[in-house]
Amino acid sequence: MSEKRSRRLRGLAIAGGVTGGVALGAALAWGVPRYLARRTRASSADPYAHEPFELPPQRWVGTVRTRDGVAVHVETTGPEDADLTVVFAHGYMQDMGTFYFQRKALAEAEGLSVRGVFYDQPGHGRSGALPRTEYAMEDLAEVLHDVLAAVAPSGPLVLVGHSMGGMAIQTYARVHGRDFHERVKGVAFLSSSASGMDTVETKPMRALRRLRRTVLPMLQQVAGWTPDLIDRSRLLAGDLGWLLTRRSAFGHADPPCSLVSLVEAMNRRTSIQSIVGYARAILDHDETATLPQFKGLPALVAVGDMDLLTPPEHSRRLAAALEGSRFALIAEAAHSPQLEYPGEISQLLLEMIDKVAAEVGNGPTAGAEAAPADDRGRNRRWTPFSRHNKHRLEP
Repeated sequence: MSEKRSRRLRGLAIAGGVTGGVALGAALAWGVPRYLARRTRASSADPYAHEPFELPPQRWVGTVRTRDGVAVHVETTGPEDADLTVVFAHGYMQDMGTFYFQRKALAEAEGLSVRGVFYDQPGHGRSGALPRTEYAMEDLAEVLHDVLAAVAPSGPLVLVGHSMGGMAIQTYARVHGRDFHERVKGVAFLSSSASGMDTVETKPMRALRRLRRTVLPMLQQVAGWTPDLIDRSRLLAGDLGWLLTRRSAFGHADPPCSLVSLVEAMNRRTSIQSIVGYARAILDHDETATLPQFKGLPALVAVGDMDLLTPPEHSRRLAAALEGSRFALIAEAAHSPQLEYPGEISQLLLEMIDKVAAEVGNGPTAGAEAAPADDRGRNRRWTPFSRHNKHRLEP
């Protein structure tokens, strides 16, 4: 065999080995997460396996065009002429689906004349994106104002905010103080904060700060194909994203697989432009000076004891600033207790709504023999999905 042919064969062998190694690595990168995800799904008991998450109770579905020209997806439940309207504002990298169980509980609650309003924040779910690279919390306060003007222009309100949605409600109270004082009769903050997000030293929040420092300049300088390319890559992550969500987004060691899929899908549908664009709004948020405007309102503050995005001390400070608020620390829950333990959050929320309804004169016992306001609703339990006596209530 000639030396030339020998070198050629050695080159082919090396190339074949490299190609085989790359192919094996690709197969492992694709196959191992797929295998683990399927095995995990198959091995876990799932009490919500048959929940129609894509078909929640609804009465009206439509689009609200904001002053920025953004098409915001809105859905409502309950009668148009309800005595009280409850508006739900979801958090970062989620959509209205995060309130699925609370929407269901609201629709099934007997004796309450309540209308629910749910909307997807800009750049989330089925809503269009804001026409900027970086967003401020005032943008979300204006979106809330526009949604209210379009679908709930009058009557008393209860505002419920999860995470970033709670921050938007605080900013709304400052930016639209007159409307807030005239109409808002109760508030609920789930896994939220009034300030100090830029000092949270957990892995998710450090990652958010890095995103703002590194990815944002790229999005501001490079053409639109860059975020599109990143988003396509994220869509292909599939099972790996599912496993990461299962590990990082839940407090329980073995969360229901359908809930993992729900959260992973909401995260994946949020574009990289929105993920990075909201970083400043979250990190710079400070409405400490606005909190006195909530004085006297029935308020619920709830947080998971394993929340790494808005740690419990943020909710404790928020509750302490809201005189008379009810604080609940949800055991073994992470950043979305309304999904992990929906019975507990729905129970607490509906008790607060009962109290507000009674105070505005349209409670479930109106016209009947009066009961103490604090007892209304607390004698009822919204089931299924309730884990009794596991949350810790503090004054």
